[in-house]
Amino acid sequence: MSIQAVILAAGASTRMGSPKALLDLDGTNFITRVATAAREGGASGVTVVLGPPDGTAIRARLPPGVGWAWNPDPTRGMLSSAQAALATMPAGTSALLVWPVDLPKVAPATVRAILDAAPGRLVIPRHAGRGGHPVRVPRSLFGALAALPVERGLRALVEDHAAAVLHLEVDDAGVLEDIDTPADLDRTRAAGPRGRKPRGR
Repeated sequence: MSIQAVILAAGASTRMGSPKALLDLDGTNFITRVATAAREGGASGVTVVLGPPDGTAIRARLPPGVGWAWNPDPTRGMLSSAQAALATMPAGTSALLVWPVDLPKVAPATVRAILDAAPGRLVIPRHAGRGGHPVRVPRSLFGALAALPVERGLRALVEDHAAAVLHLEVDDAGVLEDIDTPADLDRTRAAGPRGRKPRGR
């Protein structure tokens, strides 16, 4: 299988005040942490979706071997970024691992569990009763993903294809820990690194 990680980093980070992709956590910026976890978890490749106003600055600091796609209008939401990435995927891609850059604490073992879960399903990691990210989108839903109106948002893919969804229970709070504000970042830094591993299917 060729599963491509798609890191969504095109947003303007208005609540944070600076590009979240370049924020530091434990000595490593978010974009590098997420790309490393994706690769260590088994992703075949990593593509970062960028856009104005900070895309050029982020692109200059991408880790070696990480590709990028451009969303000219990221104000349309995460779905528009996922669609921009989908258009650049190599032939033979069997699934996408869609991962917002503001969740930098997901463990590689959790990524591996998501990638190894039932082929052909839309896999959503769940922790403490809540669904999180990254989400694995199978090739069978690429057409539906591409055709979704951007105003419906990425959640509509789950709503429209509920029978394909697999909720994967994981012992990893990182799938829920989105860091959107300076206060979120301060709390995460104060908590320090925490090892987590998937609990199973």
